[in-house]
Amino acid sequence: MDSIAHPTQRQFSPYSDNGGTILAIAGADFTVIAGDTRQSEGYSIQTRYAPKVFPLTDRAVLAVNGFAADGNMFVKKVKQRLEWYRHAHSKDMPLRAIARLIQTMLYARRFFPFYVYNILGGIEEDGTGAVYSFDPVGSYEREACRAAGAAQSLVQPFLDNQACPFIHTSPFVVLTVDNRDIADLFQ
Repeated sequence: MDSIAHPTQRQFSPYSDNGGTILAIAGADFTVIAGDTRQSEGYSIQTRYAPKVFPLTDRAVLAVNGFAADGNMFVKKVKQRLEWYRHAHSKDMPLRAIARLIQTMLYARRFFPFYVYNILGGIEEDGTGAVYSFDPVGSYEREACRAAGAAQSLVQPFLDNQACPFIHTSPFVVLTVDNRDIADLFQ
């Protein structure tokens, strides 16, 4: 046995991806937003009930995916900011303003970001459905449909082909009432 100590490299990563998938689809007067409840790391299932979809107001829902601890803390902070707004203005914040609030909160932490991919869905003030997707440092975009998470590479092509067939020809396609049976796509 060699008695000389060799240099040892220590590695620390503050982030972990806890798996799961979230998705949202916007239509003319509705938004569908969904997520699974399984939290895992590698091949270990940590819990089968870890919700990823959280109601913010009567017209807005936030889905978070990525590092579960960061996601839970981020949702808590967003709800707190919305509560402050509600107390100051005696009304709920509009969906577009919530999207901007989330962008600002994420960008403020850009040097040590929340490791979460967010999808905000809901109904705008004019009654149209809307989906906003965010990356961990705050870049965001309004879209017709979006998936995020472990199965994004499988779900997003399906959404592009079936749920939002014209997404590549128009930046935002409004689905008609005839296409409301989105649930049939997932059966």
